[in-house]
Amino acid sequence: MLLMHKQLVVSLADLRFVSIECPLCKTVVTLDMKEPHELAQKYDNAFCPKDCPGCRKQYDSAIRPNVDSFQKSYQALGEIADRISFRGETESAAD
Repeated sequence: MLLMHKQLVVSLADLRFVSIECPLCKTVVTLDMKEPHELAQKYDNAFCPKDCPGCRKQYDSAIRPNVDSFQKSYQALGEIADRISFRGETESAAD
């Protein structure tokens, strides 16, 4: 018996943008991990902005440091990004 298993595979080299959605106003900010975000850089040399540009409310305190760390890791792994991939389960269409 042959069992087939669907899996989603994404190479780190194919990932470039990270999006953050504000839970209050639903504004979505998409950041280019290869380029610094000008609004965040302007104020405190971070990658992720501190506030939502739509409603000006501060993001959850866990978002900024973790997105900043992820971007730093992304930059550090740039040379070998084609050898790193993320794997996950695909959602079942039968449900």
